[in-house]
Parts: sequence; structure tokens; C-alpha cells
Amino acid sequence: MAEITGAELVVEALKREGIDTIYTLPGDPVGPIVNGCAEAGLRVISVRHEQAAAMAAQAHSYFTRSVGVCVAASGVGQTNTLTAIANAQVNCWPMLVIGGSAELRRRNMGDFQELAQVESTAPLCKWAYAAESIQRIPTLINIALRRAVAGRPGPVYLDLPAEMISGSVDDSEVEIPAPAPEPARPLAEPDKIEKALEVLKEAERPLLIVGKGASWSWAEDELLQFVERTQIPFLTSPMGAGTLPPDHPMNVSAARTQALQGADTVLLVGARLNWIFHFGQTPRFAEDYKLIQVDIDDEEIGTNHPAEVGLVGDAKMVMGQMVDALDDNPVEFGETPWLGGLKEKASENGASIEPMLNADIMPLGYYRILKEIRDYMPKDSILVADGASTMDISRQVIPVWNPRQRVDAGVAGCVGVGVPFSIAAKVVYPDKPVICLQGDWAFGFNGMDIETAVRFKLPIVWVVFQNANIDKWVREYVDGEDNPNDFTPAMRFDLMMEAFGGHGEYVEKPDEIRPALERAFNSGKAALVNVIMDPGASRRPQQFAWLAREGRMGY
Repeated sequence: MAEITGAELVVEALKREGIDTIYTLPGDPVGPIVNGCAEAGLRVISVRHEQAAAMAAQAHSYFTRSVGVCVAASGVGQTNTLTAIANAQVNCWPMLVIGGSAELRRRNMGDFQELAQVESTAPLCKWAYAAESIQRIPTLINIALRRAVAGRPGPVYLDLPAEMISGSVDDSEVEIPAPAPEPARPLAEPDKIEKALEVLKEAERPLLIVGKGASWSWAEDELLQFVERTQIPFLTSPMGAGTLPPDHPMNVSAARTQALQGADTVLLVGARLNWIFHFGQTPRFAEDYKLIQVDIDDEEIGTNHPAEVGLVGDAKMVMGQMVDALDDNPVEFGETPWLGGLKEKASENGASIEPMLNADIMPLGYYRILKEIRDYMPKDSILVADGASTMDISRQVIPVWNPRQRVDAGVAGCVGVGVPFSIAAKVVYPDKPVICLQGDWAFGFNGMDIETAVRFKLPIVWVVFQNANIDKWVREYVDGEDNPNDFTPAMRFDLMMEAFGGHGEYVEKPDEIRPALERAFNSGKAALVNVIMDPGASRRPQQFAWLAREGRMGY
């Protein structure tokens, strides 16, 4: 028999469980784990801030339908992951954070970086636990990975006190569990499938809403079959985009407001009636629409609007049941006045932004920049969008052609995800173009990690939309100045990228955008296109704001 350290057990367990990549900022006491992962052949992506490591890990999860892993140092190193953990929780993305912590024998003595890590993390995740013995490390990692993907996915946290990492035990004392299996894919109750089709058949104005839960489930084939057979109009959530083809004749996403307000029956698949869908309530939805809800979590059924039929199960499996049930109970809508009205509204909305898409004015506005990106981007590109207006307007302009190829700030509105999500995208998809659209405010959160992309030779292209303000808020309301800029205008983020060894472009004019994109993508390096734009630029007027706090919420 031989002695084996806790660090070695962590590395062996991760490898046994099929983990091939970790994201980290090495530090005490997790150094032996990080070094051991590298020596064992795992890909180790070391970043400049733990928040970026954990954000990259959760995007890795979503892209791969697996569990992304972040390894963090003790104390404030681990608490730097909390925003990312919270973001993973609200977006229902699995992730394992392994955090080192102070030695048990020196707890309550003021040990180096001694913090209540498990206690502070537990409210933000599905499961949080501190290893109580070296022998249990493989079992605890196995439990963590199972918990992360069971039911509604989410983040988990395993705390490793320093002596659990550096200490050793006889390997004969260690129980090695079988690797965690693929998560269960439950089916819905068959009688409820039949009931759902009966309710749908009675609809005059049906609408299918597809969320990122359907993308996580890889339900795109079943959804397309269902749409093709029923001819039901559909729209998607921001990250559900691409689960169904954007050019499909049943896609009414461009008439979103009219579709939501007019539908008398909604089939909701892998999406939640939270703020993104205005809680499923009036005035954004009809007063008495019928809801057919597909969700992996039975607690979600009927949240914010009663469900006529609740289909609890995996989106891919349930939609497969729905397709099969159409053989005996066909439902077909086709070209109806409802669909015709939605298409007419979609065409009207598209026409309303055409002048902005083609505007040659200076300084530049959002729509012209996004139009140039749209026209240049290959269809297999991974699109990362981060910020406020940059992210929101990109949904109107840039179609997503494949599932899981758009990620953004998500349910938490978590600004700053752009750089780490892009790094994960390129790690997972080295042969696909990866483009990140960020406002200059959003870029500032994790912008230093463009150096990580350079260091690991990840040819990501960032486009920074630099309007130098946060809705002109700081200068006008805090400083009391009539100045459109909150930040220093025309910052040279392109030179920052060049200083790190990447490729930089500086753009001020409409005809400079396309050549700059071409040079950036063809450089073979991490690249940043720094676009100087109008600080007063905004999106076209919306009937309903995404978020309105005055009086009754304007959802």
C-alpha cells in the first residue's frame, strides 16, 4: 500500500469523473491541486481573477452539457467566486467550485484567509460541504457532481481545508466510487401529454416559447419536429435563440410584444415566467391565457401564472413524447389570421430599424455597428453579449443559427460575463469563430483577462462599443454636470490588447467597421475592435421596458 495526498485524490477523482478542463487562479492552499491537474493532462486555464474562473466554468458547463470546474484559493480567493456562483444558480447552470480554506486546527485563531466559506456560499448554491477527512475526497467530488446536474442544474461547492489537501492517507483506506452517471431524463405523465394536446388543439392564437432550459436539454430536434408538424408560431428567450432556426416561417420573435399579448394558449418549454418574460402577467400577456408548462422542476409549474397542464420532465424527452402523441392526436395550425398578423408586425418592426441599420452618421449608433457584425459573422459563430444596450439591441439585429451559440448576462443581468464566457467558448470550440460584444462599462469588469486569451492563444474577437457612459447617469445625477460621458471618452482599449500581444483596431467611421472585423478575425490572435460611438445612442422605442420600477411594473 502507498501514501496518497488529498491533492492527488482530487486530481484522480476529477480525471476519473471525466473532467478534462479546470479554470483557476492558483494560490494557497490549492497549488498542489492545480499543478497536479496540469501534470495529469487536464487543461488548466489560469486567469487573473477568481470571478472570471468561475464564470468561465459555468459557460463551459452550458456549452458541453457537463459540469465545469473552478478551483479557487482560500478566503477572499474563494469569495471572489460568489457572484459567479449566484449567476450559475439563477441561470440553472451546473458548476463545481473547489475552494481551499484555512486549516481546521487553527480555526477561530485568525488563520491566514480564515473566512466562513461554506456558510457564506451555501445560500447561493444547490449544495455546499466541507471535507471532514482526506479519505472521503473522491466520494465528496462524486456527490458534488451528481448534485450539480440532478433535476434543475446548479452550482455546488466543496470546501477543502488546507490539511485535507496537503495531508496524506494510505490509499487502501480510500473508497473509490463509480463515476457519476449522466443525469436522469424524466418523462412527463402520459395522460398529461394527451391533455396538453387537447388544450393546444382548442387554441385560436397559440404560441410556443422556448427557453435556454430546452437548449441545455439539447431538445432542438424534437422542438423542430413539433413545430414542423403543428405549424405553431414560436419565439425564444435570449439564450434560447438558435434552438429553432431563426429563418423558420413560424418564428415570430420579431413580433414579441404582439405575440405575448395576443396568445390565448402558451406552450412554455424550458423557460420561466420571471422578469425576462414579464412574469407571464398582464399587461404583457393576455388576461386569461391557458398555460402548458414543460419544466424539469415541479416547483416551477404554475409560478406567476396557473398552469392548465404541467409537464414535469426533461425538455428533450417531453417534447419527444409530444411529437409521438401527434400520431394519434394531430394538432395543426398553419396559415391563420393570427400568424398572418404576427408576420405583418414582425415585418413592420424590421422595417422600423432599417434606417438605423444603414445610417452613415457619425458618431456611430448601435444598429449600424451590429449590422456590419451581422453581415460579416459566419453562421457557426459563438456570440457572447455583455452589457445593457449592447446586449439588448444585439438580440434584435444578429440572428443565432444554432443552439447554445449565444450566451449573455442572463437572468441575473450579470454584467462582466463577456470576457470569461468568451474564453470558455473558445476552449470548448477551438474551431468555431467566437465574438464578444461588450459595452465599455461591461468590458471593465473582467477586461484584464483578455491577456488570458492572448496567453493561451485563444483567437477571440472582442468588439467594445465605447459610448463612455452608463446612461449618462453619473455625470448628470451625481456630479451634476451636463456632460454625456460617465467615463473618459475614446479610451484606447485596442492599445491595451496590443500591449498584451494581441491585435487591436480603432474605429470611428461606418466604413471602417467591416475592414477592422476582417483584419481582427484574420489576425489569428486574440483581437479587440474598439468602436467609438455616440454617447447618446439608444435602442428604438419599446412599448414595454425590460424593467420599470415606477408604480406598477411596466412588464
